Amino acid sequence: MVMASTVETASRGAAADFDMLRSGVGMGPIVIIGRHEDLCCQLVRQRLTEAGRESLFLPEDRLFPHFDFAWRVAGADGCGALSYDGRETNFRDVGGVLARFYSIPVSADEFATKDGRYISAEWNALVMAWLPRLRCPVVNRLRPELWYKSHLNVTTLLSLVLSIKFKLPRVMVTSNIEDARRFYRSSGGRMRYVPLTQPSSFRITGEESLEKLAALSGTLPFQLVEAVEGVRAEAFVVGDRVVLAIEDGSLNHEHAAEVTDHCLEVAEALGLAFCSLSLVRARRGDWYCMGAERMPQVFQLGEEARAEVTEGLVALLTAGERRGRA
Repeated sequence: MVMASTVETASRGAAADFDMLRSGVGMGPIVIIGRHEDLCCQLVRQRLTEAGRESLFLPEDRLFPHFDFAWRVAGADGCGALSYDGRETNFRDVGGVLARFYSIPVSADEFATKDGRYISAEWNALVMAWLPRLRCPVVNRLRPELWYKSHLNVTTLLSLVLSIKFKLPRVMVTSNIEDARRFYRSSGGRMRYVPLTQPSSFRITGEESLEKLAALSGTLPFQLVEAVEGVRAEAFVVGDRVVLAIEDGSLNHEHAAEVTDHCLEVAEALGLAFCSLSLVRARRGDWYCMGAERMPQVFQLGEEARAEVTEGLVALLTAGERRGRA
């Protein structure tokens, strides 16, 4: 069971949508773009229903031919409507959007075709252009540099978060196996191969593993990351709150405030209302950031942590409604 520790800082505004809300935010349905198997989508839909709030779920991989979309762009403003399976809503009435899509609105077999990849590219271009124009809260409203990045490794974080305050593991990107061997030795044999474009990683355990890397030598740069030993944690940033989930069940009160501040600063620098950071508390007490996710999964969390994340998301998505009543 994964336990959670939640710290809220009302004076901080990690979510860009808090500043982007304007008058006239819709009181209609919360639109959720995602997939049926996504537990995060399921939990948010369930909580909205319990709160008596209407939602419209758009299953990305089952959109067509049931989905209709019309958007008239005119100068700084635009108008339009969307409908799915007979349920229609005007853009101005949308209360909020939870965007958890992979930009692939076709089946795996269709995506393998030229037409399938073309449809996916067009769908991604449409959604990325449309979401920033909405007046309601959008989680997440992505900047262009994150359109094609869901997982942010250490190298990517360094390029996007210039003032990150977490400690970072040592990293080497090289195309030479001898560089890799020297880095392996200098890391005390604690090293992982982390592809630059994938969320996966592979532990390098000795000469046999290094020989596998040698096949890439001279043809492909490979990223090597020092493996930091310690207690692992996932920090979920949801607006102005941080839910810290610890794998071993312990609660981190001692450094909670410091970790919260650093997490909110990273999320703010990335322009994300919802994200997670993979953290390690090293033996000497230092906190390391090993990467981040702009579309976090919640299936690994315990009930307490899931509830905290879900409540945070619902609060973000209905922020315009609550502000309109104030």
